[in-house]
Amino acid sequence: MKILIVHEIDWIKKVPFEPHHLAEILSTKNNDVYVVDCAEPDTSRIQNGFTTSIINNYHRLYDNASITLIRPSSLLIKGFNRASHFLSCKKIIKKIILEKKIDLIFLYGVATNGTQCIELAKEFKIPIIFRSLDIAHKLVRIPFLQNYTKNLEKTIFSNADFVLTTTPQLSNYAQKMGSNPNLTKYFPLGINSTHFKPLEKNIELLKELKIQSNDRVILFMGTLYPFAGLDDILKNFHKLQSKIKQIKFIVVGGGPDFNRIKLLSNELKLNDSVIFTGFIEQKEIPQYIALSDLCLNPFAINELTNSIVPTKILEYLSCGKPVLSTPLKGTIELLPNDTFGIVYSESKDFISSIEELMQDKTKLTELGNNGFSYIKEHHYWDKLSDQLIQIFHDVIKNFK
Repeated sequence: MKILIVHEIDWIKKVPFEPHHLAEILSTKNNDVYVVDCAEPDTSRIQNGFTTSIINNYHRLYDNASITLIRPSSLLIKGFNRASHFLSCKKIIKKIILEKKIDLIFLYGVATNGTQCIELAKEFKIPIIFRSLDIAHKLVRIPFLQNYTKNLEKTIFSNADFVLTTTPQLSNYAQKMGSNPNLTKYFPLGINSTHFKPLEKNIELLKELKIQSNDRVILFMGTLYPFAGLDDILKNFHKLQSKIKQIKFIVVGGGPDFNRIKLLSNELKLNDSVIFTGFIEQKEIPQYIALSDLCLNPFAINELTNSIVPTKILEYLSCGKPVLSTPLKGTIELLPNDTFGIVYSESKDFISSIEELMQDKTKLTELGNNGFSYIKEHHYWDKLSDQLIQIFHDVIKNFK
């Protein structure tokens, strides 16, 4: 197959997640994969944005993968890059469809390039599948742009030939937004089992992070957004310290809220107990997860978070680690209880739940084993990618 994947993030700079994995894996299975992304603002490289760039044989995660990455021209200035991409991308996507004889469009983008793909798919009579990872308009903070994005979402949901969601909750949302129930399906998030697997603790890494062998460790991993839920943990960390001597908290990741959260930790004088790593290479993340006794997902529950299952939870479980999470409906629907390696706690009880679990090593081991068994059976990309390829073939066949 000749597959065009369209996204609206910077494929090179952003932390790799599902689209990166899938694009590269699909390329290793006798498919020609082309990816259109949207370069982030970078005034030091502003001239690079004046023309469309093409990177052949591109990969970040799998050594035997090879995709073609196409970056439409855009003004690489904050506030203008997406607007200029919006205007330039349709011409480039059209050119790719015609020159490469694309069989199917796999769409992740919404506000920046989603409707352009819908229009071109109809024009050239090729199927388009929309992959819904979250409630896109809720990621937009400016009210009038949020409403505009919501309308674009409705257009995409109602015109896509097939919709694949990451949770049944998101399938319900898709249908409310106009997708055909018969053409909307839950399809699981996948995990790279080569990287995310149980590992022994790395002694050198423990030394580097100044963690003692008898320290108890909790961990959060991911992009730091205001809804990440770390404020309450930091503000109440003294309660954990009073019950669990030598407790450490590793925060792996960066993002919009990184500086504020780190400043809060400094103000609370937690520098010796809370370790901020910033963003690290994805291949290295399991080494950090391996240092933990308990992994956390303390997300605030709102319209954006409540329908999803954060990928970090699956990655924790794939590393054989127990998970404590706030009760997100999308997550509970897929991982209902501790037989899946996860325990739920409301935000107000989160600190006491951490304390209770950290005092029960037997329970932590049981949870970790349960989660790992579940992930092996249901979320490894080597199985899921074959299932997805079959969906692609079925959509193409039924479309014709």
